[in-house]
Amino acid sequence: MTNAADSRKRGPRGPYVSGREAQRAIIDAARDVFAEHGFRGGVLRDVADRAGVSAANIIHHFGSKEGLLVALLDERDLGNSRELKATSDGFVAGLRDLVRRNAADRGMVHLFSTLAAEATASGHPAHTFFQKRYAEVRRAATEGVETAREQGTLPPGPPAALVAANLLAVMDGLQTQWLLDPDFDMVAAFDAHLTAIGAAQP
Repeated sequence: MTNAADSRKRGPRGPYVSGREAQRAIIDAARDVFAEHGFRGGVLRDVADRAGVSAANIIHHFGSKEGLLVALLDERDLGNSRELKATSDGFVAGLRDLVRRNAADRGMVHLFSTLAAEATASGHPAHTFFQKRYAEVRRAATEGVETAREQGTLPPGPPAALVAANLLAVMDGLQTQWLLDPDFDMVAAFDAHLTAIGAAQP
């Protein structure tokens, strides 16, 4: 007997699956395959098997393996700059909330970390995406640091752009440690970093 978890892993099957359902199943499967093997190591056959479709069906919907990657990146944008803009509760509170939300979505964090590392190669199809993504996020975080200093939730200090880059580096580094050790508390570790740089406590 097939249980519900197995059914979700394989995705919808049969001739009556709609195009939208097939696309959803393919993107979900690609997320898992690319997180586990990277874009280079992941093959369409594995994505097709998990989605319950044929490799030809993937080409029909997305055109190519690169097209599937673009669709996956566009769907979630993997932590875009909007998530780092100051919220009504303030920039520091927004950072804490972002780390907590990431801790609840291990699959997406795994995918992001895998693709971001792989995309440092200039020929990678996601290279430009991650270049732009980091530039946008640094700009948003720099604005957030400047606003937080004006509001008194971050102390004055080095240039805001450098503080922003440091915050992003800490978040990425803590995510790597958490992926390697699920018992590692990256939320508490990030809170400790904020305390160390003089951020206001919640």
